[in-house]
Amino acid sequence: MKKSPTNFVKLITIALSMLLLSACGGTKTIPLTIQSDPLGAHVALQVNSSVKGTPKEWIYLGKTPLDIKRKINTKQLKNAQAFRFKMMKDGYSDQIRDWNGKDIKSELREKGHIFWNPKMVLSN
Repeated sequence: MKKSPTNFVKLITIALSMLLLSACGGTKTIPLTIQSDPLGAHVALQVNSSVKGTPKEWIYLGKTPLDIKRKINTKQLKNAQAFRFKMMKDGYSDQIRDWNGKDIKSELREKGHIFWNPKMVLSN
């Protein structure tokens, strides 16, 4: 007696549906272009979010010039109070820039990426 392929088709359909659902909703990739004048500054990111349980530690992104893609949780993007970028270089004052979720979405629509290029200020 032959087995019906119906169960196999159902199993494949369920597996594909789960894959599609997991890929659609969790994160958004944000292209970041961060430079500095002078180059060689260290860049870190902190997400200050209204989403409970979101850690507020600094995430090191690298040294300028920086051209990366960063995955951000879509809930954080929607509910974030601020995405804070901090630039640090020996002999210079730290530079900080905040974007909220709306600012990021707007800049992505207009420019296709987040861009920041501060002129570093010598510290006293």
